[in-house]
Amino acid sequence: MPPPPPPRLLAGGDHHPSPTSATSPEHPFLAAHLLLPTLSPTSLSSPHLPLALAFSFLTDPPSRRRLLLVLLHAAGGRYGTFYHAFASSLLSLPFPLLLPHPRTRLLLAASELARAAAPGFVPLLVSLLRRIPFPGDARLVDILHEQCSFLADEEPQLLASAVFAFLRLLARNRLSPVSQSVECRDCEECENAKNVGECREMLVSFCVSVLRDHAQVCSLIGRDLVRCIHELVLVPEFQEVWRELMLSRVVDICRIGTPGWCTSVAVTPEMETQLLFMMNNVRWGNQKRYQLWFARRHLMVPGGEERIPDIVRFICCGYHPTNEVMQSGVIARWAVIGWLLTSCSKCYVQSNAKLALFYDWLFFEEGKGNVMNIEPAMLLMVNSVSQYTDITNMLLEFLFLLVENYDVRRKEAIAECVRSAFGVLVKKGVIPTLEILTCCEKLSPMLRQKLVAFLSSSSPEETEKTCGQPIDEASNAMELKNRVCSN
Repeated sequence: MPPPPPPRLLAGGDHHPSPTSATSPEHPFLAAHLLLPTLSPTSLSSPHLPLALAFSFLTDPPSRRRLLLVLLHAAGGRYGTFYHAFASSLLSLPFPLLLPHPRTRLLLAASELARAAAPGFVPLLVSLLRRIPFPGDARLVDILHEQCSFLADEEPQLLASAVFAFLRLLARNRLSPVSQSVECRDCEECENAKNVGECREMLVSFCVSVLRDHAQVCSLIGRDLVRCIHELVLVPEFQEVWRELMLSRVVDICRIGTPGWCTSVAVTPEMETQLLFMMNNVRWGNQKRYQLWFARRHLMVPGGEERIPDIVRFICCGYHPTNEVMQSGVIARWAVIGWLLTSCSKCYVQSNAKLALFYDWLFFEEGKGNVMNIEPAMLLMVNSVSQYTDITNMLLEFLFLLVENYDVRRKEAIAECVRSAFGVLVKKGVIPTLEILTCCEKLSPMLRQKLVAFLSSSSPEETEKTCGQPIDEASNAMELKNRVCSN
C-alpha cells in the first residue's frame, strides 16, 4: 500500500500549480520534507532544516510540538542565521492561500520566535498585522501583549505598528466574527483559535494600555494617531484616553508627520503590490481594467470600501514616486486617489477619505512638512477643474469645512498651515500658479471668492506670490478664463 501523500500547506485550485511543480510556493517545503522526512537532533547540520522544520511546524500534529520547539531553539542557538532563515521561509508562503491548520500553526511559530527575540520575528509579525482580520488573529494580540514591555524597549516601531493596525481595524468596524473553515473543523487547535471580532474588549484593552503606558512609543505614529482616536472617540475607553492623555499633547503630536511604514501597516501586502504596480507600470489610458480588477479583489468585498481612507493615506505618505516615474507617462497618484473617491458609495467613507487626503495640509509647516504628502490633493483639484469640476468643487468645499471646524480652538493655526501648503506647492513648482483655481469660472463663484479671500487674509504680498498676480487682477481676470478653463 503506497504511503499517504504529504499534507498540503496551501489551498489548491485550477489556477494554482500542484505542490510538486517547481513554480509552486509549496515546492521548496515539500522537497525539504522529502529529504528530511523525520526530524531529529541529527538533522541540525542539514542546510534543508529551515524549510523542513517550517513544513513540520505547519503540518505536524500537536503531539510533536515539543520536539519541534526543541529542534527550533537548538538550531537557532547553534547557527546564527537559522532563526532568520526559518522566519524568511514562513514569510515566503502566500498567506491568503494558507489552509486553516497551517495558518494556526504559523501563529504558534511567530509566538515562539517573538518569545526568543529571534532575528526575523519582526517582519513576520508586521506581515501578520497587515493581514488582520483573519481567522485566529486574536492570538496575535496575545503575542504582542505578552511581549509588550520588551517591544517598547527593543522594537518600538513594531509596537507602534501594532497599535496603529488595531486602531484602524476598530475604526473600520471590521469586527464581525470570521467563520471557521470547513477543512479544519475537527482540529482542536483551530477550534480553540479565537478571532479579534470575538475579543473586542481584549483589543480595546490592549490599545488603551499601550497608549497609557507607552505614550512615547505611540507618538512614533505621528499625527495619524490623533486621526484614529478621533474616529473612536465615541468608544468610552477612548473618550477617557482622549481627555486624560491626548488633549494636552495633541498639538505636539500633530506636528509629527506620519511615516510611510506606519501607513503601509493599514493595507495588505497584496494591496500594496498591486497599487505600486499601477503607479509604476500602467500607462495613462490603460488603467481602467487594472482599477476594476483591484476593486473586485479588494473593494467589492465585505468591509472593503472602509479601507479606502487607509489606501489614500498610504498613497499620500507611503509612496513617493521618483521624478523618473512621474515623467514616464504612468498613471499618477492623484488620478488613483480621484478614482478611489468616486468609488465610495457611503458618505462617511468618502468623508474619511477626503480627510485622509487633506490631513497633512492641516498641520503643514514650510521647511518641515513633506510636499509630496500634500501634492496629490493639489494636483487632483487642478487636473479635475476642466472636465470634472464637481470634484474640484467638492474638495475645495471640504477643505474650507476642515479649516473652519476640525479644531475650532486652533482654527487660525490650521488656516495658516493650509495657506502655507498652497504657497509651498507653487514655490516648489508642483503647479505654476493658483490662477487655475482663482480665475476659472467653471468653479463655484462662492468657492472662488472664498479661496481668494482666504489666501489674501495672510498678506497681499504673499498672496500675490501664491496666486501669481495681484488679488484685484485675479478677481477680474476674465481674459484668463478661456485659457485656463478650456476643454
